[in-house]
Amino acid sequence: MKINILSLPKSIVAILAFTLLCNISNAQFADFKNYPVTVDPHESADSTRGHFWGYMFGSYYTKVHGDSLNRGNTQYSVEPKGSNAFAIQRVYIGYDYFFNKQFSVHVVLAHEQTVDGKFTTANADQNYNPIFYLKYANMEWENVFNTHLKLTVGAITTPSFAITEEPFWGYRSIDRTVMDMKGITGSNDVGANIGGKIWRKKDDAGMETSCVGFNFMVGNSTGDISDIYGITADYTIWKKYYGDLYVKMLNDKLVLDIFGDGHTYAWTPIRGTNNELHQYELTGRVFLGYKAKNFNISAEYFEQIQKNMIAQLSGPGVPVEGDTVDNTQTGFSVMAAAVLMRDKKTGAPELSAFARVDGYNPQVNYNNKVTYNTGTFLVDGQTKDVINSVTESYFVVGFDYQPIKQIHLMPNIWYSGNTDRKYNNVPATAIEKMDYDMVLRITFYYQFFKN
Repeated sequence: MKINILSLPKSIVAILAFTLLCNISNAQFADFKNYPVTVDPHESADSTRGHFWGYMFGSYYTKVHGDSLNRGNTQYSVEPKGSNAFAIQRVYIGYDYFFNKQFSVHVVLAHEQTVDGKFTTANADQNYNPIFYLKYANMEWENVFNTHLKLTVGAITTPSFAITEEPFWGYRSIDRTVMDMKGITGSNDVGANIGGKIWRKKDDAGMETSCVGFNFMVGNSTGDISDIYGITADYTIWKKYYGDLYVKMLNDKLVLDIFGDGHTYAWTPIRGTNNELHQYELTGRVFLGYKAKNFNISAEYFEQIQKNMIAQLSGPGVPVEGDTVDNTQTGFSVMAAAVLMRDKKTGAPELSAFARVDGYNPQVNYNNKVTYNTGTFLVDGQTKDVINSVTESYFVVGFDYQPIKQIHLMPNIWYSGNTDRKYNNVPATAIEKMDYDMVLRITFYYQFFKN
């Protein structure tokens, strides 16, 4: 549901752009939150009270090298070499109201750019002024029916990367996680989630040192649509199911998280036969992270099976023209950050460093000797085209300067490499086989509250 409730006049945009030159980027080492969480309120939920909060991030970038064949599906892949601009990538404005320690409601309005940074009708009005849409709107019920579980209903965060990798690494303003970047699963959906801790261990002082918890969610799968289109409530008989199991040990320093989801797209009879065509996606992901006072390091691996999502036309091992087969896509990410310098008076981080390395294979069983049906086709009303011969490698590295806790400035180097397997064992130039995009950036982030 897109809400065109706020169009920023050009004068305001200009003032914001000037202000961003003087202000800066992403919250460092936010506390690892219990599951699930849609917002990070800066006040405790101790009594009846409400408050507004918000944050924004963007960057000034210049693209110093571009893939000669315009391959890849990343933030800057369609930008030509030499392009440069100031860009506001996200603005969140939220409101939380706590009725008591059990019941609270939350709403978040968002402005987010498209993958390529261009304005479209989804995030700008007819005069290309930025607009906001409804990102989250939900109710949270703590200790539901005295079970020590939490029920969340509405437009909510899914139990995916948004509650593990993003807050653990602490640099969403630098880039989306690999699963988010490649559209493997969505960060938000309309549905209901039940979750909580099923085991915990405390020390002699009563402080929790270890725990085991879970989340289970049913949603409409609206989060699979690009974030800039907001949440929708389209009718569908096929719901998406999410499951998450997490373990926190060593005073919450060591975190293991196992996530999975499943979504049927179509289950239809095949004309003239007794068979049925079942098209669905199953995703699995494991995340392991360790966080100390001055550094964190984490890694994740995911695998997604797309059942009957590929049509083969001809080639070795193709028995019937047009027969559908399965696709598997995989990816991994290694993330780290470290505090290099702290404020002598407050002890808050002043200078930090961060880095991340990803790998992504969109079609594990790709064979350049097989001819595929490469056109997009409809699956339960949604377009799908999973044929992709390009594997991608990615890294980002940079520094984070914080003049105060809520403001960051982060110079960083962003790289995405593309290796095209359709040129395997055939004559091709080096650029046809592999090329890359590289961007130099200064990323800025600031919060609209004091914590």
